[in-house]
Amino acid sequence: MHNKYKKECYDSNPHFKVHYSHGIRKYDSILNHLHYDKDLVIEYFRKGTTAKRIEGNIYSINEGDIVINTPAELHVPLSTEDCYIEKISIHVSESLLSVFGGDQTVFWGKIVNKEKGIGNVIISDIVKELGLDNELDQCLRYAQDSSVESQVLLSCKIIELLAEISKFIEKDTIKDLSPTSSNKTINKMIDYINRHYIEDITLDTLAERFHFSKYYISHLFKDYVGVSPYDYLIIRRLYMCNDLIRGKHTIKEACFLVGFHNYSNFYRLYKKHFKITPQQFKEQLKT
Repeated sequence: MHNKYKKECYDSNPHFKVHYSHGIRKYDSILNHLHYDKDLVIEYFRKGTTAKRIEGNIYSINEGDIVINTPAELHVPLSTEDCYIEKISIHVSESLLSVFGGDQTVFWGKIVNKEKGIGNVIISDIVKELGLDNELDQCLRYAQDSSVESQVLLSCKIIELLAEISKFIEKDTIKDLSPTSSNKTINKMIDYINRHYIEDITLDTLAERFHFSKYYISHLFKDYVGVSPYDYLIIRRLYMCNDLIRGKHTIKEACFLVGFHNYSNFYRLYKKHFKITPQQFKEQLKT
């Protein structure tokens, strides 16, 4: 009998964090709303099978697969039952490359600027062919060793990993790795919202632009995204607001810059989604 789900975090470096998770992940313990990470996240599933909704696409994830979540890419784990998972996750900040000077963001950009929700899973056969499984195992071993030598080697190994993934993406092969469930119409609508989220987008707006009924659009979003078009728009704005707050904008400035017109309404929605206030988030950034 496997132990309950545990996560070990190794974050001695300000530019990246390595997590090792293993055990039975309870269905009711999974984060149940769309969210995104401010960093690039690479997940290697050593054991277990699961699924993930990324933007408007649903991916089945099998043992040995790698999942790539770029910054600002909304996603949520999916599961209908308890499942055993063993995975290595690496959270990488763009600041990792800044210490080397010059334009070191070339291969970083190839990964984080890929089309949202497209090519997020590298299947196990390709992972093995590229040797990415060994590189990720090595990353975990270095992370578990607190010596200065191991930490330096870990930085180099993560950069090597990013370079290998960017080469794979550059070949355009990643677009052939199709999601389990996808819909071109919903992808176009999500792309439209992502590019125009500061505007007043309503069901009427989407119905007029894409020539579908409001009823059909609502059900399409529920099936493929898991939330209504309005909820998706609000979630996108809230996370973009956090990015602006990180960038030293005041809370009120960020609120109005992302498309909210009423501060009280923004405050209520923020607290409902994040379970903390914007002020508490800003305080967390200081620490």
